[in-house]
Amino acid sequence: MMSLHAAIQSISPSVTVVTQPNEDKELAWVDEQIRAILPARVGIPEGFINSLHDPMKMKKPTPIVKPGSNLLAPPKLGSSMGILTQPKVIEEPLRLLAIMNKSVLISGKWYKIGESVRNFTLAEIKSNSVLLAGKKDQKLILFLTKQNNNIKIITK
Repeated sequence: MMSLHAAIQSISPSVTVVTQPNEDKELAWVDEQIRAILPARVGIPEGFINSLHDPMKMKKPTPIVKPGSNLLAPPKLGSSMGILTQPKVIEEPLRLLAIMNKSVLISGKWYKIGESVRNFTLAEIKSNSVLLAGKKDQKLILFLTKQNNNIKIITK
């Protein structure tokens, strides 16, 4: 078996190895570790690395609209079409949340009789509902929904 000094010299002649006497058993595990890493390691050829797919490159998006469909494709970012058209705003439905004295809580905002609620006017407040009047005799009635029986109001 080749000595550690000879093995290191054969791999790298410029390395100088200081050897300890054979009686030094405390560093025997260091010699064993060095012997384990001495064989030359084989890496991956550069041609193989260059043939790998780059994970950071973006793929071209596939068209959402199928050919022959009547739907319009979404506008591309930065196109002038997106600037001209306004996005359609979908409003949350009106919800009557609370009635207190002459005020009502509709969709998180307090209103009194005669105030505007979107395209309606608050016309009437009853014990468990409200009447909203709109243009052209449109009427909308909102009812309270029972949500929580555990609410208690204590006054002093």
